[in-house]
Amino acid sequence: MGFNSVEIARDQWPDLRDLYASDRTNLTGFDLIEYFVNYKPSSSVESIKIYTTDKDWITHDSYILIRNFGSKANVFFDTIKGSLEDLTSLLCSLNLKVVHLICGYGERLKPVVEKYWLNLGQKLCKLEHLGTIVYHLPSSEISRLEPSLNPSANVHYLSSKYADLVDKHSAYRSADSVTLIKGLMENNLAAGVFDEQGEPYTWCLRSPHGSLCNLHVLPSHRRKGLGSLAVRFMAHEISSSGSEVLATVVFENEKSQKMFEKLGFTPINKVYWAVMPSVL
Repeated sequence: MGFNSVEIARDQWPDLRDLYASDRTNLTGFDLIEYFVNYKPSSSVESIKIYTTDKDWITHDSYILIRNFGSKANVFFDTIKGSLEDLTSLLCSLNLKVVHLICGYGERLKPVVEKYWLNLGQKLCKLEHLGTIVYHLPSSEISRLEPSLNPSANVHYLSSKYADLVDKHSAYRSADSVTLIKGLMENNLAAGVFDEQGEPYTWCLRSPHGSLCNLHVLPSHRRKGLGSLAVRFMAHEISSSGSEVLATVVFENEKSQKMFEKLGFTPINKVYWAVMPSVL
């Protein structure tokens, strides 16, 4: 498209982050950029770059963040005051050669993804927007939410040494997913419910977007309210850091939706993911 991208220098990432400070419930805003400001890559093949449409990005806050980890990449983007047409042109100009996942975009950003898909030579009817519901726990609900209603439950931080276990039970397991999970656990909050031997049988992680993710209870321990214990712990820890407590749940997972709603979470938005093919 003949569009020249501008890379935002790493020491300016905090300035970009602060442009999104007015809405901490935005999954591609403040907390996402803050995550990558502090992120430490776990592999030499991993790189993170942030691009924008022009040198005046401080006035329109448009950005595209690309996390490249070898044969795949994750793409995050947003704008508040900028042009969606310019954002589309920027995405097309980056010429990504590997399979990449566009992560957590809202309804208003769907046209950007669709035009980009067409630019890749794909048929629009083949594009799948994988949707999730965004849940928010208001601060008034956090104050009444006990960290644990089960005095015998051992709930505390979960270290990355359990990344293999979390990955083993992940619905999105792939050849490189354990590396991504380990990096997530090392750079963000994770909680577990542990047995008497100190082994976790329930866990909950926090995604780069700042939302709760990877909530899982081993089959032998289900129907005991352990998932909600992990969520309660995470909610208090996240709230104490100044962030909003958010969770994303796929449309089809009615069981998780009911659990979050029972805890006081309310649906506030929908966001989507889309897999983009490699381009030779």
